[in-house]
Amino acid sequence: MRRAVLAAVALVALAFFATAFFATACDPKPATTTAGGAVFDISPEIVESRKDTLVDIGLVREGEIVQYNAAIRNAGTDPLVITSVETSCGCTEVEYERAPIAPGATGGFSFRFDSRGMWGAQHKLIEIHTSAGRRPYRVVMQAEVE
Repeated sequence: MRRAVLAAVALVALAFFATAFFATACDPKPATTTAGGAVFDISPEIVESRKDTLVDIGLVREGEIVQYNAAIRNAGTDPLVITSVETSCGCTEVEYERAPIAPGATGGFSFRFDSRGMWGAQHKLIEIHTSAGRRPYRVVMQAEVE
């Protein structure tokens, strides 16, 4: 009887540890990498030129999250207000300065690219709508996911 109880306890303990191990191994937290340093100049003239700004974050492992930190500099003569930001994919999240940016000053801007479930060449569009004009300032993020 004593052996049966010990065997049952050992089986329950083994099942508990196996469940905990496989739950952790099958659902790992994605690695996060930080990059950046770019300063995006925005003015009415730059917005009207319709030129895209390219941000190449390089080689990324599938499942990795890249945090890209940048800044927006007001290259115009009036305060710059970011009215909205749109991304072409739910895999890209953006954070930005909500307060007006004075002429010549900079405001915070960053995005996170989540590569889970992706592979190969990736191009994601970020459109920054501002008080500088009707057209958005466009940032194209590119990465190679392996």
